Amino acid sequence: MPGKRLLVICQGFPPFHGGAEQAAWYLAREAVRDGWAVDVLTSDIGGRLPSEQRMDGMSVHRVRAAKRAWGAHTIPELLAFYRAGRRWINRQDKSWRPDFALAHFTYPAGLLARHLQRRRGTPYAVVLQGSDVPGYQPERFGFIDPLLKPLARRVWHKAQSVVAVSRSLADLARQTWPEGRITVIGNGVDTTLFHPPEDRARASDSSRAVRLITVAQCIRRKGLHHLIRVLGERPEAVRNSLRLDVYGTGPEQDRLRRQAGQAGLSATFHGIATRDTLASAYREADLFVLPSMAEGCPLAVLEAMACGLPVIATSVGELPSLIEDHRNGLLVPPGDLRALKTALVQLLQHPDQRRHLGGAARKTAERHAWPILWEQYRRCIDENLAHPRNS
Repeated sequence: MPGKRLLVICQGFPPFHGGAEQAAWYLAREAVRDGWAVDVLTSDIGGRLPSEQRMDGMSVHRVRAAKRAWGAHTIPELLAFYRAGRRWINRQDKSWRPDFALAHFTYPAGLLARHLQRRRGTPYAVVLQGSDVPGYQPERFGFIDPLLKPLARRVWHKAQSVVAVSRSLADLARQTWPEGRITVIGNGVDTTLFHPPEDRARASDSSRAVRLITVAQCIRRKGLHHLIRVLGERPEAVRNSLRLDVYGTGPEQDRLRRQAGQAGLSATFHGIATRDTLASAYREADLFVLPSMAEGCPLAVLEAMACGLPVIATSVGELPSLIEDHRNGLLVPPGDLRALKTALVQLLQHPDQRRHLGGAARKTAERHAWPILWEQYRRCIDENLAHPRNS
C-alpha cells in the first residue's frame, strides 16, 4: 500500500534485544520495503539511546523514560514510557496523522495507540506478546491482574484488530475478552542472517565437546534452572563432553551462574549479544534448548531452527505448532526434568539424529520468514482500513 504511513509503538526497539522488540523492528523493516512510510515511537532505555534516529528507512523517535537496567522492563518503567509517549503524541503537529498504528503489547503501547486514536482518529492493531495478557505471568503480575483486565478490554475493544503470536495466548486473552475477535499470527525469522553453517557435519566434530546454546532472559519463567540442574547431573555417557552457552541477561543471571558452578558444569554466560553474534553462535553450536514454563512464539527458537539446529523445547505457547516431536526437534512437558534429561541424553549421544532434526528444522523456519509474516499483517491492515470498525 504505497504512500501510507505506519506508526509502530513498542517500549523497546533495537539495539534493545528483547524478542518482541526485535519482532517490532523486523515488521517495521518489511513495511518500509513494502512502500510504507514508517515512524517508530519507543523509549530511550533510560538515556542510553539517541532521541531521534534514521534506521533502515524508518524514523525512530525515542522518548525519555527512566530505566535502571538494560534488560526487562519494570512496571514503573513502563508507566514512565506511557507518560512520555503521551506527551510526544500531544506535541505532534496537527497535520501529522498516521494511517495506521501497530502497537506491540497491550500496555503501554496499546494504551498509547488508543490515545492516538482519540486525538487523531488513527486506527490501530495490538499485538499480544505474552506478558501483556492477564494471567500469563501470575507470579509476576497476578497481584494487579484485577486492574489490568478492564484496561486490556478497553484497549482491545477499540482496536481495529487484536493479534496474538500463539493460539494458546489467544485462548488466554479470550478469558479476559470472551466476546472479542483475536487473530493468530506467529513470529518470524530472518532466514538470510540466520542460516546453517556450510558443513554441519564438520561443525559437529565428535572430537570436541558438544555445544549447547540457549538464548533467553535469565528469569524464572524460562526454566534455565531446570536445564542447569539436569545438565549438572551429567549422565555417565556424556560426562565431561558438553558445554553450555547462555545468551541473555536478567535478575536470575548471578544465581544461575552460581548454580552452574556448584554443579561443575562448563557454562558461559555471555549476556546480551547482537543479532550477528547470535547468528554465529548458533552456527557453532550443536543443540538448542529452551525449557520455558510459558511462551508465546519465541524468536530464539525460530532463529536456532533457521541455523539448522535441532531444538529441545517445552510444549507451551506456539512451540507445538513449530516443533513436530522427533521430526524437526524434541518436545517435553514443562517442568518435567526426567523428560528433559531423556531428550538431552538422546541427542547428546546421537549426532546423526541431531543433523537429521536440524535439517528439518531449517525447512520449517523457511516457512516463517519475515516477508511471509508481513504479508499476513499487511492483509490484516488492508482489511481493517477497507472495513473500519470501532472508529
